[in-house]
Amino acid sequence: MLRGELNLRDLGGLPTADGHGQVPRGLYLRSGKLSILGKAECEALCKRFNIGCVIDLRTPVEAAEFPDPLPPDVEHLFIPLLKDAAVGITHETGSDPMTIIRNLRKHPEKLKEMVPDFTALYRDVVTDEYSRRQLDKAVAKLRENADKGICTLFHCTAGKDRTGIVSMALLKSYGVSDEEIVADYLRTNRNAFWPTLKKCVGIGLLTRNWDLVKTAYKSFMADKELIMTSIKHYDKR
Repeated sequence: MLRGELNLRDLGGLPTADGHGQVPRGLYLRSGKLSILGKAECEALCKRFNIGCVIDLRTPVEAAEFPDPLPPDVEHLFIPLLKDAAVGITHETGSDPMTIIRNLRKHPEKLKEMVPDFTALYRDVVTDEYSRRQLDKAVAKLRENADKGICTLFHCTAGKDRTGIVSMALLKSYGVSDEEIVADYLRTNRNAFWPTLKKCVGIGLLTRNWDLVKTAYKSFMADKELIMTSIKHYDKR
């Protein structure tokens, strides 16, 4: 399994704002869902990166439908950032965007109405009382594990939105500059481009609607303005 397929990367090595330090390497891994791996693949991944803990940011339904096949010696924590399913953001059966597109392919106007407000999501995760509490809990656990020398992998489904916001908050705790945080967030597009292109071709063939294809492309790719929204509202808090 390639890193690109998992959207997996180490946050270590990013410079702190004072220019004299770095985020420690080998302790913080961000990725997409691990359920795309078989048990043997997941075990090999954990051994390769010495992963001692996995933090799952998905909703309980997402996690139950697509469980991480972790070995028993890896701690598995659920810290969902969202209380409920959100079409286009969470990926439970029924709310997965590709499933919805297939079901409503003859009704593009309804599909456009269902496009989530990503700007509101990126704001609300850092300002909503429940989501912010969960976000702070995830960052605290990541820092606690790192202090003990435990490598922690954290993920949502695609490793873009919820994982990106946790990465932002974690890097903020180290004093990493906004510029570096945005650059890391946009690295997701290196891994997301070809899967997104494949999805968009499928959407085009299903709907024959170019506007919908463009909207889907933007939704599946990391957008600088979104993470800047989170940074702005996170700093206010």
